[in-house]
Amino acid sequence: MSSKQFKDPVHGYVEVAEPIVERIVDTPSFQRQRHVRQLSATYLVYPGANHSRFEHALGVFALAKRVFRSLRSQRRFARGASEAHLDTVEATLKCAALLHDVGHPPLSHLGEHHLDATALRDRLADAGLVGAFEDAGLAVGVPGGPFRRASPHELLGCVVILRKYADALRDLGVDPYEVCAYVLGYSLTYEREGDRHFGVAAEVLHSPIDVDRLDYIIRDSRMTGAEVLSVDTERMIDAYTAVPDAGLALRDKALSTIGNYLEGRVALYMWVTQHHKSVYANVLLRELLDEFVALADERPITADKVLDGYVDDYYAMERIRAAAREHPDSTLADLHDRFRSRRFPESCWKHRVGYGESVDATDDMAAFSAWLLDDADALEADLAAALDLPVHEVWIERSYVPEYEPGELMDIPIAHRDSTRSVAETGLYGSRAFEGAIPFVFVPDGYRWAAIDHLNEAFASAAGESA
Repeated sequence: MSSKQFKDPVHGYVEVAEPIVERIVDTPSFQRQRHVRQLSATYLVYPGANHSRFEHALGVFALAKRVFRSLRSQRRFARGASEAHLDTVEATLKCAALLHDVGHPPLSHLGEHHLDATALRDRLADAGLVGAFEDAGLAVGVPGGPFRRASPHELLGCVVILRKYADALRDLGVDPYEVCAYVLGYSLTYEREGDRHFGVAAEVLHSPIDVDRLDYIIRDSRMTGAEVLSVDTERMIDAYTAVPDAGLALRDKALSTIGNYLEGRVALYMWVTQHHKSVYANVLLRELLDEFVALADERPITADKVLDGYVDDYYAMERIRAAAREHPDSTLADLHDRFRSRRFPESCWKHRVGYGESVDATDDMAAFSAWLLDDADALEADLAAALDLPVHEVWIERSYVPEYEPGELMDIPIAHRDSTRSVAETGLYGSRAFEGAIPFVFVPDGYRWAAIDHLNEAFASAAGESA
C-alpha cells in the first residue's frame, strides 16, 4: 500500500498510508488542528512554542504505530492471534491516535472550559456511543465512569469522530465506536470479549505510559527550546510490553531511560507549564475569553462552531480583538492590550524555592497554599485595597493545566517477568517527592515586597483567629 511522508521535527519522516491521508488527514476537521496551538499562550514566554495539535497528532500516530509493531514482534503478545486480527487492532489504534485530539477547541485547554460537557454527553447518547458502552457492560452513569471522567475535548472529539469520520473509518475496516472508546481510554472489544490485544492497544493511547504523553513531553521540550528532556526514544519504545492480567507496562531493562523520561516530565512541568510567566500568559488569555463572553454576550467557542465552522485560535483571537476595538474603555480592551504588548506584571515569587523563601509559614506551606487558592477572589480584593490598586491588577493563580501535573508518574507500571510494580514501589526515586503546582501572586512592578508582607500578615491573622 502506497503512503505519504510528513517530515516531523521530532520523529523525522512519518509515513501514513494514502487511504488514511485521504479519509482522515486531508479533511477540514483534521486540518483545523494546524491552527490550534498545543500550549495556548506559552509562546509569549517561549517564542518557539508555536507547535500545533496537527503535528502532535502525527507524532502520536508515529509512536503508536512503532510501539504496537514492537508489541507484535513479542511472541507472548502475538500468541493466539492471526495476522489479520492484529492488523485490525493496529488499524484501530492508528486511526484513534490520529483522531485523539480532533475535538480540541481553539486555545486548547483554555477553550475547553467553554464547552458544555453535559450537552456533549447527550449528543454521544443520541449517536449510540453511550449505548455501545452499556452493551459492553460498562457503567456509564456513575462518578468516574467513561463519560464522567472524560475531558470536554475528548467528548467533543468523539462527537466529531462519529459525525465526520464514521463512514471513512468503516471504509478503512475500523469500528468508529471502538475508535471513540480508545480516545476515552477503553476498548469495547476487550470489555465484551476479553480480547487482550484490543485492550493493550487502547492502553498504548490512554494510560500512564501512553504515547500521547510521550509525544507531547518530547515535543514540548524540543519546540519550546527548554531542552529539559533527554530520552532514548528507540529504547523507550522497545521497553513497552504486555504482562498477562496486568496490561501494558515498561520492561525493567530500560530503567535508565524510564528514569530520564520521568525526570524530564517533572522538569518540563516545573519550567515550562509551571513557569510563572507561562501561568500568567495563559490565565490572561483565559480572562480575555471570559471578559469577551460577558461583554459581547457571545461564545466564540462552542461545539457547533468546532463541528461546522472549524473555528481555531485565529478565529477566537480575532473576535476578541474586534470586541476590544468596539469597547476601548472596557476591561477587555485593557486585558487585550496587555496580551498584545506582552505587558506582564511582577510575580511575587518565580518558583518553589522563591516561594519558600517569601512565605513566613514555612512549617505549613500546604496550609498557606490552600488559603491563597481557596479564597483567591476575596484575597485579591483585600490585597488590591491594601496596595491601593484596582482589583484587576492583582491576580492569584496556579498552573493553567493542572492535569499536566506529574503526580501519576508514581503509578507507571514496571514489568519484571510476569508481574508489575509501580515506579513508587521500585524505589526508582527513593524518597523524592514529586513536585506539584504552587500558587502565584501577580502585582504591578514595584509592589512585590509590599504584597508579600501583607499576605504573610493576613495569613498569620487568619491562622490566629482559627486557632
